[in-house]
Amino acid sequence: MLKGNTHRMAGIALFGALGFVLMFFAFPLIPAVPYLKVDFSDLPILLSYLLYGPVGGISSGVIRSVLHYIQTGGDMGYPIGDVASFLASIAYCYPAYVLLRRSTHKKGIFLAFLAGTLSLTIFMTIANWFAITPLYLYLLNINVGDLRTYLIAGVLPFNLLKGIIVSVVFASVMPKLKPWLVRQRKMNPIK
Repeated sequence: MLKGNTHRMAGIALFGALGFVLMFFAFPLIPAVPYLKVDFSDLPILLSYLLYGPVGGISSGVIRSVLHYIQTGGDMGYPIGDVASFLASIAYCYPAYVLLRRSTHKKGIFLAFLAGTLSLTIFMTIANWFAITPLYLYLLNINVGDLRTYLIAGVLPFNLLKGIIVSVVFASVMPKLKPWLVRQRKMNPIK
């Protein structure tokens, strides 16, 4: 059995690779913006946060995004979507992690997922306003119409729904994973 740093590095890489695979099972939520798709790659990233702390979770997110960029080549060679996906993972997982590690009751778990969803929604709306969408518009010559309408009718509800869906799925599998998580944390405490 792997011990210490080897176990940690292998676990971080495994969760990153699992997130990469889950990125390919994506589906659109809002017909007006079919290129915004939900995937469940944040689930293993959040597990990595819970087992290995913020550095482990972020490292798994980097591995997932780099593997996806290498496999798909990004949007015409630009890693905008993969960087946006990485930032979205941090925006969702970090607040959820901070509150989940302190709480075991249902209200605390609900608040953790609510914080993650709100953080994701607010951060990605602002990031799309100032950086992500302007980069797409400039580099790929894409037209989304009025930027404010696009953000309010597309990006904001998409990220809100994505956060809710990922939260519901994670909350539904969390009771089954809890004994395993507790054992793993005892064997490999967060440094």
